[in-house]
Amino acid sequence: MTDHDHPPPHVLDPQDQSAGRPASLIFLHGYGDDAEGLPQGLAQQFQFYKKLPYLRWVLPNAPFNRETMNRAWYLPKALPNPLKPRVPGEADESTLVEAAEHDDADDEQGILASCRVVDELVQAEIDRGVEPGRIVVGGFSQGCAVSLVWGLTGQQRENVCGTCCLSGYFPLASRIADLRDEANIARDDKGDGMQWFYIHGNKDVLVPTRLFTQGKEELCKWIDEQNLEEHLYDGMGHSTNNKLLRDLLGFLSRVVPP
Repeated sequence: MTDHDHPPPHVLDPQDQSAGRPASLIFLHGYGDDAEGLPQGLAQQFQFYKKLPYLRWVLPNAPFNRETMNRAWYLPKALPNPLKPRVPGEADESTLVEAAEHDDADDEQGILASCRVVDELVQAEIDRGVEPGRIVVGGFSQGCAVSLVWGLTGQQRENVCGTCCLSGYFPLASRIADLRDEANIARDDKGDGMQWFYIHGNKDVLVPTRLFTQGKEELCKWIDEQNLEEHLYDGMGHSTNNKLLRDLLGFLSRVVPP
């Protein structure tokens, strides 16, 4: 990352703190977006329909990256475009995916710096008085990618009850074992206190469905599959839809009930 100065999180306080025990959702935006984009829109839809009125929405902003001229949790790498017209002699999609995964390295430094930001945000919620185990971390696109890595390697992961990962791929998959060793996390630690919500749209032209499938396979190497709720939404692109909102509401209601 080239610029670590960024605004404080955008916060939507609970609509009705008497409606249930305090709980917090820390939700990271995608590349080029900000807290007041998709994350705020998501929070506003929940609040408009008076869903989870005891939930505090903490929506952080990624640093502004002068190299890409966008807000970014880490430097992005090129992902294959499944809708790109096939040109005779060019590699097929599977080859492009393999190249994107192996030849163009993930920005490990940037991803881990963003994971440390998540650790700080979780600790800040605990310091505010939110009970450990009443905090959820998640994100969309790049925010999803950071959440996947953080959920397996983060210092504060044991204080969180759920991770919701929307429309993103799983970076640093080959580094997770080493990163967990460095964080003193036992190889057989399945993180049974955490539930996972991992979803994708089958019309996503930015993150191909194959990467979502591979992400699930990699994730299930480290968690019990019974702790994973996953959905592939027919017709949904790199966005949200009503089915996703319904399922996300169900997940959040289950992991942070009133």
